[in-house]
Amino acid sequence: MYSRTGAGILGASRQAGDSSRIMKILSAIFAVITALAPADGQTPDSTIHPDFRLQELRMPAKYKTMGLAFLGDGTLVLAATEEISERIGMGDMPKPSAENKIYLVQGLSTEALPQLVKVVAHSWSQVSGITVAEDRIYVSDRDGFYEILDRNPAEEDLGANRRRIVKWPDGGDWEYGAFWHHWVFTPLYREGRFYAPYSGSIRIGGSNTDPTSDFSGAMLKWDLSGKLEAFAGGLRAPNGAGLDPETGDMFVTDNQGSWLPSSTFLRIREGRFYGHRQSSPDLNPDGSVNAVHPPNFAESLPYDSPVAWLPHGDVRSSPSQPVRIGKGWFAGDWLIGDVNNRGLVRVSLDKVGGELNGAVFRFSQGMGMAAVNRMITAPDTGILIGTVCRIGGNWPVGEKMPLYKLTARDQPSSFDFKAVRSVAGGLELEFTQPVHPDSLDMERYRIKTWEYIRESEYGQGKQPEETLAITSMEASRDRKRLFLEIPGLTRNRVVYIRLAGMASSGGKPLWNNESWFTLNALSDREWNPEGIQAGPARPSPKAPGIRVFASGPGVLEIAFAGRESYRASLRNMAGVLVDSKSGSARLRIRRAGSGPGLYILQVRFLGDPSAAGRTSNAIVTRKILF
Repeated sequence: MYSRTGAGILGASRQAGDSSRIMKILSAIFAVITALAPADGQTPDSTIHPDFRLQELRMPAKYKTMGLAFLGDGTLVLAATEEISERIGMGDMPKPSAENKIYLVQGLSTEALPQLVKVVAHSWSQVSGITVAEDRIYVSDRDGFYEILDRNPAEEDLGANRRRIVKWPDGGDWEYGAFWHHWVFTPLYREGRFYAPYSGSIRIGGSNTDPTSDFSGAMLKWDLSGKLEAFAGGLRAPNGAGLDPETGDMFVTDNQGSWLPSSTFLRIREGRFYGHRQSSPDLNPDGSVNAVHPPNFAESLPYDSPVAWLPHGDVRSSPSQPVRIGKGWFAGDWLIGDVNNRGLVRVSLDKVGGELNGAVFRFSQGMGMAAVNRMITAPDTGILIGTVCRIGGNWPVGEKMPLYKLTARDQPSSFDFKAVRSVAGGLELEFTQPVHPDSLDMERYRIKTWEYIRESEYGQGKQPEETLAITSMEASRDRKRLFLEIPGLTRNRVVYIRLAGMASSGGKPLWNNESWFTLNALSDREWNPEGIQAGPARPSPKAPGIRVFASGPGVLEIAFAGRESYRASLRNMAGVLVDSKSGSARLRIRRAGSGPGLYILQVRFLGDPSAAGRTSNAIVTRKILF
């Protein structure tokens, strides 16, 4: 629906017969707002998304958070470690430390200190994740998977309050020195089984090495009997997993490195390979090959592309645990933090058959230099954000950072990108509010595309960018969606979208004007200006009833069978207005003194778009050669 500001003013002006003057005023206001908007619409480092409230949680101390979970009564389970900056990448097994603890926290609040903060177990080697299953607490430590036995242990029992269920696979020997790089991160519980991503075998510096166990780089699956299986494989340094409660799908983030030209957001499916190879030759000091080892089990499995590539540096550098948004305009989307890149990004999903395309958007800042490591949905649908310390170097360093809570506001008001979808012939862009008519200028939009090819060298394989042309554009009736016709789109590529100078019908600048869309599957869904289609729609013409044809030298005739009035504008490729006419039925516009070539024709309907019997769209833009 239209915003009250835009529709109300325009409706009143047309009824008063003074649309031209009001439109000029609105256009002038729009130009001023656009000029004052932040450059490129990117979220400032200190800015919180306007549809959310970010608050620091009151706690008696700060923690290097390695796990977050909730018990059935709302008690928070928090895992904290002291082993982060110096030892986390050095390969050896840290000795158990009384400073590595599992806490229970009751009365968590942004207003006052909690009613209870209690340690229930300590002396862990290096906790990397926790989960609650059937209201029992489970911990993934560096060497195995444990159950917490007692929620009210005596002080002298804190170092032994656990039962090991699974010993993580290690080839029978922990002494791998610089070649040991294994953690089992963020276990998930689904239908009586546990699942968690297991690091691949990595040398210091980031290159892969021979698998140090048969399960290197696997998505592990196990039960309470301790039976361990490989559910999928090909992971490198997957510091986070999340479960979609509606579909049961499991999603994992993985970190750029050898065989991974950029970080990724993955949907994990059974029996699939996710790209990181675990076979490499032994080299002599002179670089010659001494021996070649057999590949890891996963390399013969079918390859699954990432749902979304996370371009290194631009979007994420070391992504961490993802969490699904449960409330608001973005419900169903995913948020991803990072331990080496500030703030959060959002991923919306576009389902095409059995495949998923993923659109990545900058989302929110506000946490300063905090390294975001763990996120979880609270019972009230707010999102808890666990940090470790300050971003710095290759691993977070220095002072510890707070816990935060991100809560969706009851009345969302932002003008933001909502989604990108593949449709026949191009892309559909969706926004949270109607787009201002003066923002519908495809000449200010930029589309680039590139491919990622997995190579053995660290972070290599991004192919050169190509720029694609937008040949036509059409707005939906409510102006919340745009169709961009883009010839040359191909699957298995990242499509970068940048929209300059865009504002809502009420004059708000676009909160974020960029998206990185991973196009895994091309859809045959036809663009439908009336509503979003979940599946194939009946074909509908781009502009019902409109015909454009040359009726003489330098003259275009626009014919429309409906009764609505409309305005046709012709601009040259520099954006300079050549001719403009308003009326109904047939209109003629001329290129006058301009020579033949490529022009931009825009048809804007002037009637009330919500009127009964409306058959046309608000705005249609095409490139015309005449």
